Amino acid sequence: MPDYPFGWKVQTMPYYSEKDLVFERAQGGQITKHFMNIAQVWAGSMSQAAFLDMQEKLADTKASIGSMTTWILRCRKNLHALVSSCTTYTRDAITTTGQGTRPSRVVIITNVFTIPERRMEGMAKLLLNKLKEELDKGTFGDVEFSVVYGHAYKDLFQGLGWKPQPATQLSIFLNSKLPEQFRDDVPQVTFLKYIGVKGLADQDVNTSKLRLSGHRDGKVHVQILPTELLLAWHMTRSRLIFNHIGPSGMRDQRYGVISDPPQLRAWISWVHDFDTRRLCITRIFAVRRDGMEDIVRSLLMAAVVEASVCGLRQVVIWEPSDQVVRASAVLPDLFCDGVSVSQGERMEMVPCLRWKGGEDKDVVMEESQLYGSS
Repeated sequence: MPDYPFGWKVQTMPYYSEKDLVFERAQGGQITKHFMNIAQVWAGSMSQAAFLDMQEKLADTKASIGSMTTWILRCRKNLHALVSSCTTYTRDAITTTGQGTRPSRVVIITNVFTIPERRMEGMAKLLLNKLKEELDKGTFGDVEFSVVYGHAYKDLFQGLGWKPQPATQLSIFLNSKLPEQFRDDVPQVTFLKYIGVKGLADQDVNTSKLRLSGHRDGKVHVQILPTELLLAWHMTRSRLIFNHIGPSGMRDQRYGVISDPPQLRAWISWVHDFDTRRLCITRIFAVRRDGMEDIVRSLLMAAVVEASVCGLRQVVIWEPSDQVVRASAVLPDLFCDGVSVSQGERMEMVPCLRWKGGEDKDVVMEESQLYGSS
């Protein structure tokens, strides 16, 4: 290797062509290697060992068993020399074209990663093109569409046929620690533990099916279903992160809040993100789309209280409805300017959707809140 100024040396790696690589479903140690790789990007303040422990436990949840697959692009001559890789989850969904709602299936693509030495060489593109072939030939069964959440790779996804969907976000910023009078339990709501949130899924799923069937605009409308298994997966992940990096001495986690009037039911479920100091709303539901602003406002107040108690600085809601936006507008006054509210386009985790076979359909993704991601 030649010498360079200041003692620098440049290590070049051999160029890989497609014939040098193998695309396959990962097994055993290959899966571990994939998660060791993505820990470089997504572990945050967790140690690699803690991150791997979390992934192992999530793989044993009911939402993952039989639905989770790791796909890899590796060197042909080395089983464990991963070049690019990703994870897929198969989830329940519903679809309508204006003639009732039918059950469907969706593949969620996540954890797309290319080793640093091979970036800018088209490795992720090759990986995803191979994955498209699996999707289109029916490897995943009766799946109609796939969704990948992206920001860094969004242009790549779009170029491969995954169309970015509208992505908005409501943010409630805690400007300072709330005074004591705001840190007590919020009236007319009940905070929920793990079991309490799981028990809400059936009504949410049934209401989602009914609402989706009402679309008559000639477009294809789809929704990832907010099932009990999916909500439990997010709560399990949140609990595992809390166990590793959550504040010491903090009380047991709360996972959401529900309104007390049973005839006008509304609720919120959430997860705690201690790295970014955000309380992330996984699902917000109201039995009516209008006229429940006061009830929704109480739920949002409870979320602000939870964030403050946990030392978080922001509450984040994906795809807020008009009712949620209206309910949030008075929060600064209620908290004596202790919070501020903003709404706008979301630049991170933008859902990108592709129909099976690359068919060019006019598709609207409904209720694309955080619960649908994996």
